[in-house]
Amino acid sequence: MSIPGKATAATSLLQELIDQAKPGETVLISAGAYQGPVRVTKPIKLLGQGTVEITSTGKEPALVIQTDHTTVRGIRIVDKRINEPDASVIVKGSYNVLEQLVIETMGTGMQLIKADHNILKEIAVIGGVDEPDEGQEEIGHDHSQHKLLVPKSTGPKPQKGNGINLDQSHYNQLTSNRIGNMFDGVYLENSNFNTIEQNFVEKSRYGYHFMGTADTKLLGNTGSANVTGAMLMETTRATVKENRFVKQRENPNSQGILLFDVTQSQIENNLIEGNRVGLFMEQSSENLFKGNQLEKNFIGMQLKEAAHNEVTANQFISNVIQGQAQASKENLLEGNYWDTMQGIDLDGDQHSDIPYEMNPFFLALTGAVPPYQLFFQAPGFVFLEGLFTSGTGTAIRDPRPLMAPAKTVLVATDGILPAEQTEEQPEERTWVMSISACLLALTSLGIYMGVRQK
Repeated sequence: MSIPGKATAATSLLQELIDQAKPGETVLISAGAYQGPVRVTKPIKLLGQGTVEITSTGKEPALVIQTDHTTVRGIRIVDKRINEPDASVIVKGSYNVLEQLVIETMGTGMQLIKADHNILKEIAVIGGVDEPDEGQEEIGHDHSQHKLLVPKSTGPKPQKGNGINLDQSHYNQLTSNRIGNMFDGVYLENSNFNTIEQNFVEKSRYGYHFMGTADTKLLGNTGSANVTGAMLMETTRATVKENRFVKQRENPNSQGILLFDVTQSQIENNLIEGNRVGLFMEQSSENLFKGNQLEKNFIGMQLKEAAHNEVTANQFISNVIQGQAQASKENLLEGNYWDTMQGIDLDGDQHSDIPYEMNPFFLALTGAVPPYQLFFQAPGFVFLEGLFTSGTGTAIRDPRPLMAPAKTVLVATDGILPAEQTEEQPEERTWVMSISACLLALTSLGIYMGVRQK
């Protein structure tokens, strides 16, 4: 079943043919512009042929899916409504497939409400509100207030909405979507067992925002030039793996990944580069942070009131400040690579026998007086930092830091050496150990001779 494509096609024509279609049938929409709203209440396929555009200018969403097992493909949605509470596209069913859509919106792009097992694929959501939001600046560093902040919907000034919003929706798959200039790119609230994979979000507040979720997977995504790349709050058993969070740095409160009240989650093999803060973990426990590369951030990692987390096999490279911690003593921090470390490996196990220590002095002082950031690494600050650490027990430390990035010290399996390793390694270890022994001997001799002269 198909309808003719005419720029002046009436809403009733498109909606009439949808209503006439029997369950399981396909409605082909010819190229043209159509006026919404459009409502689908039975399992059909709604396929655009060529350039199909549905526009909404009234009070209702452009497209509402209120059924199960429906497919919608190849349609552009243009929503000109301002500050309306409903999204441009609403899904209130399960086992639906929405793909290859373009949504231009002045509010929220797509919302799933109590909708499970849906597939959202290759959808572009483009925000039309150019004015920057002030939300992040309102809350500052008090991350507990993030859950109280929602897109404003009153007054004549247009306010941004979320790109894709899941509310009490479970087991959905969001794949290869692209979102820009929104409030939050992908927002999940009270929604569990969802998979967010290979999406791209830019120029929004939070790229990926999980609120009160469980068993969510964030895999292979990119967050770029947002206020925060990924924000997880009141979340448990999340998997955040092989993502790229880059260039979150324009806002004073920007982070690559922000964890607040997160438990039993895995943050692994992510690239966290060029952010103001790479990882910020607050009031979170029993999480695994492993195999990540934190590079060229102002602060690589900040821990605040975080306990019983494991931080291992990560690479901290070219960060201005590698890491800081406040009230975060009971974490396992071991076996990471710090490019600013000056270590020595006497036993050839690829780990330094000298620990790498991180100090909370600079964070505490600049938190109280932000302009003191100008004195970073000044001689006086370095001296005070040493005094502050001595005897306080507040610094956290890596007792066995890696001598080289993790990828160069991989353990061989099945008798095969990794490409980075060579057969000459035992000789190299012997050479290093010999030099170290000579240095220790010379130092001891110098001390002994000095005592004899007295």
